[in-house]
Amino acid sequence: MKDLSIAQEYLVCALNEKGKLPAYDLKRATCFVGAGLMELQLEGCISMDQKMVEITAELPEKMAYLKPLYDELNPEKAVKIEKVIDEYMITFTDKALKQLTQSVKASLEENGMMIKSEAGLLNKRQILVPSKEARTGVIEKIRAELLEEGEITEDVVILTVLLDQADCLKEYFSKYEQKELKGKLKEIRESSWGQRAKKMTEHIEMLIACIIATGAAAH
Repeated sequence: MKDLSIAQEYLVCALNEKGKLPAYDLKRATCFVGAGLMELQLEGCISMDQKMVEITAELPEKMAYLKPLYDELNPEKAVKIEKVIDEYMITFTDKALKQLTQSVKASLEENGMMIKSEAGLLNKRQILVPSKEARTGVIEKIRAELLEEGEITEDVVILTVLLDQADCLKEYFSKYEQKELKGKLKEIRESSWGQRAKKMTEHIEMLIACIIATGAAAH
């Protein structure tokens, strides 16, 4: 399986059987936006604090799938994170969220990580859903690094925190494994190696809380 980014791996695990982010699931959608913002920050394209987000570099071609999100930012000055989130979370049919989802899905299709399927009982239509290989690859990578003896990478720690915040882990791991994952994340945060990871995951949790609060206020 080709290497995927945080936002791509998150979407592989978060899409439902219809290839969509569930319309009723605020956390799952907000964590997707959070995944994109965290990826842009890790790449050095933006800087964020608890209130503001600012462009610091051009978007690399390899991350073109995040262009819909990147383009929501003001190239000349910092903007409030809430303002960016408003573009995505006012309604679940919002154009911005659809554009970002479709852009990341298209990048996955190019990598062979999406397959065509049929939906509908009477009026059947073709849809794109993550391949079994794609989902298995992401989950096995998490399992290898956090539940077994594999080398732990920052990207997997961040991805796991996002999936945990979105309540997606229960779809792929047993209750025992979920408990082990949460324990491992806590252990990483408290280690000398994990101080940067701790800062990043705390930032994720802050960001998700901010996004959810903004989205809830808009509904």
